[in-house]
Amino acid sequence: MSGRTPYGWAGSVEAFLSQPSTAVVSSLESHLEQLMGFSASGSQVTAWLEEEALMRASLRDLAVARPDVSHWGIALEYELHLEGGRRPDVILHSGEEIFVLEFKQASGAPTGAIDQVVAYARDLAEYHKASHDVLVEPVLLLTQARRIGASPEGVHIVAPAQVGALLEARSTRSGVDMQSWLDSPYEPLPTLVEAARMIFREQPLPRIRQAESAGIPEAVDLLVRLTKEAHRDSLRMLAMLAGVPGAGKTLAGLHLVYDRLSDDHDAVFLSGNGPLVQVLRDALKSKSFVQDLHAFITTYGTSRRAPDHHIVVFDEAQRAWDSGYMTYKGRGVLSEPDVLIEVGERLQDWCSLVGRVGDGQEIHSGEEAGMRQWATAIEQHASMEWEVHCPPRLRAQFDGQKVTEHDELDLTVSLRSRRAEDLHEWVAALLTDELGKAARLAGVIQDSGFPMYITRDLEAAKHYLIERYQDEPERRYGILASSRTQRFLPQFGVDSSWPATKKVNFAHWFNRARGEANAGSNLETVVTEFGCQVSGTGIGHACGGLG
Repeated sequence: MSGRTPYGWAGSVEAFLSQPSTAVVSSLESHLEQLMGFSASGSQVTAWLEEEALMRASLRDLAVARPDVSHWGIALEYELHLEGGRRPDVILHSGEEIFVLEFKQASGAPTGAIDQVVAYARDLAEYHKASHDVLVEPVLLLTQARRIGASPEGVHIVAPAQVGALLEARSTRSGVDMQSWLDSPYEPLPTLVEAARMIFREQPLPRIRQAESAGIPEAVDLLVRLTKEAHRDSLRMLAMLAGVPGAGKTLAGLHLVYDRLSDDHDAVFLSGNGPLVQVLRDALKSKSFVQDLHAFITTYGTSRRAPDHHIVVFDEAQRAWDSGYMTYKGRGVLSEPDVLIEVGERLQDWCSLVGRVGDGQEIHSGEEAGMRQWATAIEQHASMEWEVHCPPRLRAQFDGQKVTEHDELDLTVSLRSRRAEDLHEWVAALLTDELGKAARLAGVIQDSGFPMYITRDLEAAKHYLIERYQDEPERRYGILASSRTQRFLPQFGVDSSWPATKKVNFAHWFNRARGEANAGSNLETVVTEFGCQVSGTGIGHACGGLG
């Protein structure tokens, strides 16, 4: 946090009520300027004054009837770490319940505003350590409403006059050490781009509780040790890091190359995901951070040159192209594993090749040969002895090789939230025409705080996205469309044809903010399943889908 507090103002309710309104708002202005680098607009200051006055009146009246309320905690503009400036307006902590209040200067409740406050409450409950065992309640306060009747399940929608009654009815007599709550870590798993930016700035990645419990530090430590032994003893080493989807294999690979092994700049991160390479290079303004796997293969597979890196980390080892597909693509007669093993042999004294293996993800032609290609490459092209390190379940793929098994190289716990797993099941059910199952899953997903909507009105979908993320400029969203539906989508004003989508600059589409040229958030250009594979890395945040 660079010495600044992650909130505009915070303390006990008693302290809040004793502070002049001008002092509280001045603190909010200072925080915004430190966080965003610009001063608050006049309309923002006016909104803060209105919010502060409403909270002060509600809490003052409540504290008269309930003196224990003075010991509750309150935070204004609390900053969600690593979330691009997301800040709930007010957090009120009674000790046993947390109320997340979002103010809207409206008389009706926009769908986007409801989803916004629900997301705040959901993420605090999931990522904020001191909030794990506390009931977190989302509250949408409509400043221009006189009275609100029923609220959607899971969220409270209230008018100003109803705030006190809500707090009185929903809270217990308690109190809280608000400073301890404020000091507790908020630990979302960073997106791949954000993790790369942090590493590139030579900042340590945050200690992520889920990543630590999933075994990522142990896997990275083992790979670091094996790589250093290969260097020390002049060895050729091939290691395979396997894991279920969402287990953090990419995060571990980045950590290995750029945080743990970058002192001598002798490592490179290769990806066959072309859009991902474009996005990372653009985000970091550097071409050395990550390189295109297929370009690397072509460069060194058609020459006898040796790369500058003894440590090569590459993704999707199970999807490496076989020799037939390489020939079809005009990139030589050797498979990708053949080329990488040959490259490893050219490197002077030693090398460390580390492949990341995703379960069940051989999805394109030319990738069916799978893991067995790596053993074949060593058998046919290695003139020196190679040491293979892999999880026990991959041992059979390397018969005849010198293999050491390591449980640490098998990441079996997905870091994705349970909501994400349910979403994947919903998509599968929808695509296989299991509509009853899809309907049941949709209800579960919606109830868990992951909103989904279906509409045939593209303009309504666009309006929702703009409204939903108007206060979160770092969020990225856009239009996705299946490449197989290009004949049906022109009626919606969507062109998902090959001539249109091949012109999309993926780096600009994912990285640029709304209003900047070529940004996906402008909702003008479309990406298909081939471009949006970047979203699977955690780069994309919210997209409207068609097809």
